[in-house]
Amino acid sequence: MSQNENMSGNDAGTDEEFVDPIEPDQPDAQPPESKSGKSARAPKVTNPKRVPKESKAHTETRPEDPAAVGQSGERPASAVPGQQAPIKESAAYSGAGAKEKRSPHPKQARPIKSPKQSRPAETQVPAASHSPAVPATGTAGASVEAKTARDPGGYPEFHAPTRARKDGKRAQTIVFLHGGNVANWSWDPQVRAFGDYEVLTPHLPGFGARSQEDWAGLDSAADDVAAVIADEVSNGGAHLVGISLGGVIALRVLARHPELVESVLISGVPAAGVSASMRTMSRMQLRLFGSEWYWRFQAGAYGMVADEKELFTEHGTQLRADNMRAIMDEVDPGGVPSKLGAYQGPALVIAGGKEPKLVAKSFPALAKALPQAQFRIAAGMHHQWNIEDPILFNATVRAWVEKGTAHPRLQEQTTQQ
Repeated sequence: MSQNENMSGNDAGTDEEFVDPIEPDQPDAQPPESKSGKSARAPKVTNPKRVPKESKAHTETRPEDPAAVGQSGERPASAVPGQQAPIKESAAYSGAGAKEKRSPHPKQARPIKSPKQSRPAETQVPAASHSPAVPATGTAGASVEAKTARDPGGYPEFHAPTRARKDGKRAQTIVFLHGGNVANWSWDPQVRAFGDYEVLTPHLPGFGARSQEDWAGLDSAADDVAAVIADEVSNGGAHLVGISLGGVIALRVLARHPELVESVLISGVPAAGVSASMRTMSRMQLRLFGSEWYWRFQAGAYGMVADEKELFTEHGTQLRADNMRAIMDEVDPGGVPSKLGAYQGPALVIAGGKEPKLVAKSFPALAKALPQAQFRIAAGMHHQWNIEDPILFNATVRAWVEKGTAHPRLQEQTTQQ
């Protein structure tokens, strides 16, 4: 949820996800002229919103990132990671989400998935397999891939490993929690890069395939994520990665279900709270949620490429303004969960060097609750930097998950008040 830094005199900003994005610098971002050794796991979390495990489907194959994930974090000049096929804008979504009155429709369940296939043994996964799988049936397979690429709610939640780990061990699990204004499709560059892991990209309530669900609160969203982890992870705890709203929810998962998490990496979390002027401006922008030009403008501020802009715009017009207001009301005041100290595992907290200063100002409060955490600045990065620089973001996640170290390009940050 994006709000431009130049729209306020303060150095602290917010997006509609409570943090300012970057200043738009793309010409097409302007309005048109015409109009998500350990102790034994706790019992699985049950959640009435989720369908039974048997009905969930793993995507057994997924495309791989053609660029190697190096520790240098340098982007190859010839590759555009995470690029997706352009979307034809749907007039059916125009104006959706503009009403701030809560919808009378009952809460929707997660989309029904086909029966889950058993995961192949590690020895059955070719170590050198790095190319995308070809659909079994030409026309049908192509149509499914096209729908997944074009539909903001059609991106899978479950991604099985496509290659063996170099150390020969069984694949671990990474859970990516997306920010507000976007959906789980925003993690596509990471899904492509982590083919040697089982990857979960849940649809958070109110976004993507669940855009018409009522927002039930941060604790409810955290319990929903915990249910996904308890349901799907069979090899130790999960590595949890959250950005912006996803980072806020990740903190709730740590506080309420610490036994499910092996490590955590969060970025863009405004724990220090949002200024009153930014809160007012964010709520004024809710009136524009049904306008395609507004979302194109925000896409430019995020630094998205052309086809990502189309997907972002179509998804944005589907968001419910009443849900966004409810999320703002919970997140804007700031603060950390009271039982966050129950989590004793590794934690890495990051702020983009070019995102609002309120994110870095949140470090002291988080350090008090998580004294074991490391704090870093991603120099030159804005709020949604997993899309802005996926090569660096992927290298940062891999260094943290596999070695427990912060990437060398990240700058160490003091947590003193």
